[in-house]
Amino acid sequence: MKNHKAFYTVIFFILVAGLTILFAQSKKLMPAIILPDEVKWNASTNSSNGIQTIVLTGDPDKDEFYTTRVKIPANLKLQPHWHPEDRVVTVISGTLYYSYGDLFDESKLMAMPPGTFFTEPSTQHHFAWAKKSDVVVQVVGFGPTGTTFLKSSDRKKN
Repeated sequence: MKNHKAFYTVIFFILVAGLTILFAQSKKLMPAIILPDEVKWNASTNSSNGIQTIVLTGDPDKDEFYTTRVKIPANLKLQPHWHPEDRVVTVISGTLYYSYGDLFDESKLMAMPPGTFFTEPSTQHHFAWAKKSDVVVQVVGFGPTGTTFLKSSDRKKN
């Protein structure tokens, strides 16, 4: 009886592994070209702040790689927040003022001109400011994504 349980357990795990591999292969990257004048910006889920996004590849709400572009309007301060997934970010246009930390501290902001690359490790607290002009960044990560803003009780002195 014990041997049968072990046998069926092994078969079960082999089946799960096979289905996982099959599912992963079905998520193959498809050819895509999006020219700059074809970008269709969408209001962010928090559209009251004016942020706009476009998903270039994948689905940020699912367990898969995604690439998005985010347009942050001039003068918008993004208060300290974090994301559940690791991200890599490239500044495409404008200058983003950015820093890691729990409190928005203008003296800690670093000017990041177009071409700047930086990382946002999962749960790493950070803040930003599109100080003088609109800023466009490209974000690549493995979803699902999300944004959690820190409550004042969560903030510590940087």
